[in-house]
Amino acid sequence: MFQRFTIFMQAYKLRNFSEVANTLFISQPTVSVQLKKLEEELHVTLFIRQGPKEVIPTEEADYLYRQLLNLRDEWDHVLEQLQHIKEKKEVCVIACSNTCATNYMPRIYRDLQDAFPNIIFELKQMNSDDVMKQMEQHEAHIGLIEKPLMHETFRRFPIFEDELVLAGKKDATQWLMREAESGIYYYNQRFLEEQNVYLPILKVNSNALIVELLKQGEGLTILSKDSLVPDIPYDEHYTYHRLFYCVTRTHPATSQINDLNAYIEQKYALKK
Repeated sequence: MFQRFTIFMQAYKLRNFSEVANTLFISQPTVSVQLKKLEEELHVTLFIRQGPKEVIPTEEADYLYRQLLNLRDEWDHVLEQLQHIKEKKEVCVIACSNTCATNYMPRIYRDLQDAFPNIIFELKQMNSDDVMKQMEQHEAHIGLIEKPLMHETFRRFPIFEDELVLAGKKDATQWLMREAESGIYYYNQRFLEEQNVYLPILKVNSNALIVELLKQGEGLTILSKDSLVPDIPYDEHYTYHRLFYCVTRTHPATSQINDLNAYIEQKYALKK
């Protein structure tokens, strides 16, 4: 049954039996047979074929996938407890959007570690959309994002207010632009439209690289004031304010991460 669930979860994510076979190092007929047997055991249809290779999950598949993610959490928690039973340790993965990772996480990490010494923290940095994907796939336990993204099964609350400024030399000849999935992209696009700016755009997918370019006098951009170093000029006449958010989800009842969620919200959530 575990094998069939594993095959099902890969099929749900990839929507392609051939890719599932390649990922799990089994044959495509094995994928088809195992999924057919799973459908027979559950008395439901899980996938509708869309061409020779692609499939579309049914509503029953949507439900099963969500439940299996929860069951996988429970199982992973059991395995972690077995590995750390003497030390009573537990792993917590915190996925952070880029600005949250560099400007906010260092401020609170020591406090979280001191408050929860039996939690082993792992930190990941990515854009806000990918943070939510990590949360949806249960690859991350807590998310820190700089976009007001919503999800029906997650709790979201603001934890930090960020000030964005126009950074760089005024005579710069190009605009430094993050990718569209980045939380800061919206504010750059908004500034260009509001101020009728028509500069050549250099796309850069890293705040750290943007800062290095600004240090060399290359380009203008809207960037978090906290990301700037002393030798980068900025204009406070053009500012935006935005909120950073913490996204949490419920974990197995014995998990310390539920207490960690409550601690972060109680101590760091912005008061309305």
